[in-house]
Amino acid sequence: MRYCSRAVTATIPPLDPSAGLDATAVARWPVQAAAHLLGAALVGAILVALPAAPSDLDRHQLPKETVVHVATWLAVVLARPFARPASARGLVIAGSALVVWSLVSATAAVNPFLAVRAVALTVTGLAALATARRVAAAGHGVALVRWIVLAAVLAAGTGLAQAQGVDSVLFATARAPGGTLGNRNFLGHLMAIALPLAAWVALSAERGARAVVAMLAIVPMVSMLVLTRSRAAWLAALAAGSVLGVAGWLAHRRGAVPVSRRRTIGVGVAMLAGIVAAIAIPNDLSWRSDAPYAETLGSVANYREGSGAGRLVQYRRSLRLLAEDPLRGVGPGNWPLRYGDVAPASDPSWAFNDDIPLNPWPSSDWVALATERGIPGLLAGLGVGAMLLWAAWRGVRAGGDRGLAGATLAAVLAATLVAGLFDAVLLLAVPTLAVALAVGALCWSSAPAPPSPDVSSRGVVSWLAAALLALAAARSAQQTLAYAVAGDGRARRELAWAARIDPFSYPIRIALARREPCRQARNDIRAALRLAPTWPAAQEAGRRCGLRREE
Repeated sequence: MRYCSRAVTATIPPLDPSAGLDATAVARWPVQAAAHLLGAALVGAILVALPAAPSDLDRHQLPKETVVHVATWLAVVLARPFARPASARGLVIAGSALVVWSLVSATAAVNPFLAVRAVALTVTGLAALATARRVAAAGHGVALVRWIVLAAVLAAGTGLAQAQGVDSVLFATARAPGGTLGNRNFLGHLMAIALPLAAWVALSAERGARAVVAMLAIVPMVSMLVLTRSRAAWLAALAAGSVLGVAGWLAHRRGAVPVSRRRTIGVGVAMLAGIVAAIAIPNDLSWRSDAPYAETLGSVANYREGSGAGRLVQYRRSLRLLAEDPLRGVGPGNWPLRYGDVAPASDPSWAFNDDIPLNPWPSSDWVALATERGIPGLLAGLGVGAMLLWAAWRGVRAGGDRGLAGATLAAVLAATLVAGLFDAVLLLAVPTLAVALAVGALCWSSAPAPPSPDVSSRGVVSWLAAALLALAAARSAQQTLAYAVAGDGRARRELAWAARIDPFSYPIRIALARREPCRQARNDIRAALRLAPTWPAAQEAGRRCGLRREE
């Protein structure tokens, strides 16, 4: 296996020109700038949130998406990751198929603006992966991993602060302790994904001081993982640790992995310290149980009652939507608008008293992919995952330094896969960027590339990708600006200005529709009915003013 980043460890040889990534042709400073831009963007996306908005969930998600879109667009312009052929042809084909079919499935969407938002995040995630791979090829892969670990520590810090009673307008109280991510499950997923990377830094660092810093970073991450009580995150962390251990052992059999026993013990001690700290240190979390962590551990695989049973009900009913249109699905991002077609009023997913009665996505990346983008979209997504797992396996087979990197890549993928089975992970901007950067940083070349095509044509592809990302960034910025202007959604004047900025926002339109007299609200009611014709709040507003969807 030709590993395509000499930044993984100092002992990995320089790039092989036959792998299709000629390091001498890479302009060093733009690529290095792209590396730090993406890393800083991940930190910024984690910390940014609006103090108030019409929708509490989107006051966290929209600004994070904007940061990710803008940073990835600028990084693509700097690094031009598509300017030369990629050796991982299978990944390129699978990723392209996913994007193309997502656009096809968007034709089935009831709300095309939700489809644009969902497809834009898919495109940005794949572009960030390609850019991170180019960054790793130029020797800055370790820098990306360190940025991810730093971002995860800062995210853990905000969650730990909330757990200790610190109050902030950037925190959400409904799903504490979620810190600036707004939801404890989201925070738990990020910890599970980032922990293998922190362990890799600790085990492979050239200097002992850096290894110690990485071990210290593990402590708050593990503490936060425990405090979230997220069963999906706990299972993901268990899967990542198991895969890292088994893959590391297989890599060691292939060729000695340069990891000292002292550092391995240090990583284990850091994880144990994090668990003990989470349980022993008093906090302000209002758990209903006297032994909350033991209770969560005991019910981690419980699917007969509670949220586990609710998820199975949601999955079964969601898959009925797939049967209606197996090829296109219901359109990217449109699951919440169509779930009512198969779910009765007694379904636990409903919250009828809210303007937005459903979460924006089902409680599973894979159910969302299947129901929203059809069977071809699901197969394309699985193809991307399969190509990444194959790259990890080739790394493990190589042994030595490459084996450790391959084992870490496999652990990150395992955490992402398991968490995504039970929750929304890659449907969110922050974990999407974190996973893309991690995979790109653990970059590879599985086989010599075919003869290089005309470089100028690849340059056109880079600028085309940049143009698409610029449109995604502009649309995301429009949404975030409208939310910032709308404030908490109570003042009619601010809402009216927000509707002018983004006339396609259902939360803003329904807020106006429910607060204005019928004479003024008719346009907003019509817009709400077009954007979410099946949601009770829009239908109620229409009945109040004698309007129907057809009008």
